[in-house]
Amino acid sequence: LDIGSIHLVEAYHARAAKIEAIIEACPILKDSRWSVEDRSITFQIKSALELARNTDEVVVVCGSVFLMAEAREALGFDEPRDSKYISEVAGAHLRHGQEVFANSILPGSE
Repeated sequence: LDIGSIHLVEAYHARAAKIEAIIEACPILKDSRWSVEDRSITFQIKSALELARNTDEVVVVCGSVFLMAEAREALGFDEPRDSKYISEVAGAHLRHGQEVFANSILPGSE
């Protein structure tokens, strides 16, 4: 296994592990590819794609659902996104965003 072919990223989520924590948990990963200046998923995927082009390898993206939307966008997938309002509710640390909508009375629906 070539550790130098692994690219570490951080998802934009409050519970996501920091790169430093990942390396602390698995010290061999200190020799992997990562950046403290740009920890973004997009940056590392573009870097991995460039490396794969030059070495005739493939890129495999692994991780939680919290990073997949940005990963798919970086790979060129153009998919629908939640509206700004839904994103705000989802980011409000509510247990289940759908409960808010299910229990809401919309204007004019009474």
